[in-house]
Amino acid sequence: MSSLDHEPGPAGPSEVAPVPLEADDAPRGMDRRVIQVFVALLVFVLATSAAPTLHPSQDAFREWVDPFVDGIGLWQGQWELFGPEVDKVNVAVVGVVEFADGERVEWRHPVWRESSPLQKFRHFRLMEFTDGLRLDSNRGAWRAFAEYVVRTNPHPTDPSVRATRVSLWRQFVTIPVPRAPLRPIAEPFVPSEQRLFYSADLGP
Repeated sequence: MSSLDHEPGPAGPSEVAPVPLEADDAPRGMDRRVIQVFVALLVFVLATSAAPTLHPSQDAFREWVDPFVDGIGLWQGQWELFGPEVDKVNVAVVGVVEFADGERVEWRHPVWRESSPLQKFRHFRLMEFTDGLRLDSNRGAWRAFAEYVVRTNPHPTDPSVRATRVSLWRQFVTIPVPRAPLRPIAEPFVPSEQRLFYSADLGP
């Protein structure tokens, strides 16, 4: 048997028709280009409006696109996880309801580090809402939120006791620059300061 002779090997797999990469009704031509341009513009708007402020022109741009971004529900806020000015203030919002007999009840938004993965998934938007609620620019929502706190936090032992006052507080702590030795992860930073940002006496 010559070196070119060889035993026939097993038959190869039968040829399979190529699977089309696009659905029959996928957009083509001008429709596709319009979609691509729209997506590119959307990504540019979201990235530019959320990027840290490096130039005063960014503020003017954000003001211009804010109605559009709010309208489509994709407002991001600024991504301040990285430089140049890192977000280093932990904030909590606390509502205090006072009753006619002197009893006090507190409402607190969910604490991230104490929440389970499911609770984080369920309450993420609530945390974002309360984080934005404390800002002076959102003072228009303070009264309605205070009414919600009163409505959802009755007297702990006697629901017939009337609430007489409600107040909303910002509690916060500024995270210092890390220094050696590093702080153990089991020791969270707890709010060390608080400021009243809304209060109301409740009528009879």
